[in-house]
Amino acid sequence: MASIADQLDAYRQSLAAAQSKNDLAIARKIEQQIKELEEFQLRHPEESDAPSPFEVFCDLNPSDVNCRVYDD
Repeated sequence: MASIADQLDAYRQSLAAAQSKNDLAIARKIEQQIKELEEFQLRHPEESDAPSPFEVFCDLNPSDVNCRVYDD
């Protein structure tokens, strides 16, 4: 599993590639992913493994219907 730092590096490389191709929509999406992963990293400094995009989304939006956890 990749580390958060490795994932951020991969996102930044993808961002540079999108910007060089002048693909602004992809660049904005990648910038958002970088921002969200950095926020996740600030909230979870003990985590070293990169979370999935869904884990990051649920961390930022715990009340979203897709992120709710029910105890039986």
